[in-house]
Amino acid sequence: MYPFRADEIFVRNRWYIAAFAHEITRDPIERTLLGKPVVMYRTQAGAAVAMYGLCPHRYYPLALGRLEGDAIVCGYHGFAFAADGKCVRIPAQETGAGFCQPTYRIEERGPLCWIWMGDPERCDPELIPPYDDFGLDRPGWRFCGATLLPLRGRSQLLVDNLMDLTHLPYIHHHIPGGDVFKKTPMIAEERNRSFRLRRLVQTPWTGFFDLLYGAEHRFDGLCEMESVTDFYGPELIRTSGPVITAVAGLDSVPPEIGELYFLHGITPETETTTHYWGFMTRNFRLEDNALDAALLRMDVEVRGQDVTAIEIVERRVEEAAKVQRELLARSDAPAVKVRQKIQAMLDAEG
Repeated sequence: MYPFRADEIFVRNRWYIAAFAHEITRDPIERTLLGKPVVMYRTQAGAAVAMYGLCPHRYYPLALGRLEGDAIVCGYHGFAFAADGKCVRIPAQETGAGFCQPTYRIEERGPLCWIWMGDPERCDPELIPPYDDFGLDRPGWRFCGATLLPLRGRSQLLVDNLMDLTHLPYIHHHIPGGDVFKKTPMIAEERNRSFRLRRLVQTPWTGFFDLLYGAEHRFDGLCEMESVTDFYGPELIRTSGPVITAVAGLDSVPPEIGELYFLHGITPETETTTHYWGFMTRNFRLEDNALDAALLRMDVEVRGQDVTAIEIVERRVEEAAKVQRELLARSDAPAVKVRQKIQAMLDAEG
């Protein structure tokens, strides 16, 4: 299945975002993850539970049932399953039949709930992408802009999109400064937990800087800025706003000019649909709700443009790949590198 060698396109031995933490409550919800319906809810003590979402009796959705203590009761015939999946009641025979419904490990870290649906023997919470990299567990950072966009396209199309930012001046032509991504050289780095791309540019103060830092902090002349993209795995990619490393005429970057990161959670729903999780972190203007709102409006528009483009490609990509070999440019090198990494993960699991 495009662009991989086999039909299997899910790397299962990864931690994927299953929900924002605030979504999981005492009211059960169902979400299809990696092709499987999963019901999620909280125990009376507040722990998140993830369980295969169809009752094994008549395959009725468990999310349409109710909670009884920490157990979920099917709304069709009353079969009850404990939080560990054990069937604790079949009303017609007053027994649990020794059956156990599949459950999945959930790790709640700050605003995110991560799920492991791969080999239980390889489940290791240390494999969750490193929060310290993007400020989710550091003081002096703010989380904002939590959005979930349904994407009617395979997850790899989103990965490709994020690894090739030369689309910025075209798909996102309303954003000033996108032309620098056309030909700016990229520096690729293999890090311990990510494959990183850096683009180094010089730029004057822009209108976007006004929005981020406030016009009162304008500087004259050029600054040195880098754009950073980190591929942590098929489940998460980080892109940066402007990361200003030096300002002409100043000994250091003013503390009011901080860092902004855009996080892209990528959880396959089915082979051709994806849950696209968006949120941002920053280390400046930490109590500014107006900036939160402005960034959210901008972010939803930009991510929505990517979603529209990917959905158009998805409609024809499978047949197109059979007719015509993909034309790759130099700018595709990072995306191809990432495809190779994902193919290696698929081969290892296969």
